[in-house]
Amino acid sequence: MGTRENKVERYLDSEVVKLGGLTRKWVSPGRDGVPDRIVIINGVVIGVEVKCTDGKLSAVQHRELARLAEVGMLVTTVYGDTGVDGFISHMHRFKDEFNSGTITTVTYLQQEYR
Repeated sequence: MGTRENKVERYLDSEVVKLGGLTRKWVSPGRDGVPDRIVIINGVVIGVEVKCTDGKLSAVQHRELARLAEVGMLVTTVYGDTGVDGFISHMHRFKDEFNSGTITTVTYLQQEYR
């Protein structure tokens, strides 16, 4: 991962913490392509792949994200700080719905944020 992706990861971490959540680096020995970060907000776990603005998912990453989604994990990819902002915007919506008791689904998170 290049320096630019590290910067985006740090930005994601700080924005999730501001929202009251946690992030953890996901390292999975022997399993390539797992998302870079695990994000936990209000008990919901989301795998987040972090890319710089012009980054691209590798074939292995596409496959692994699809496998995780198939078994019910929420996964997404954020591209640059703008992508993080879009993800955080949806997380605000999710948190508001969760706190008000009106949440019906979080599947809208399974998209890319650019």
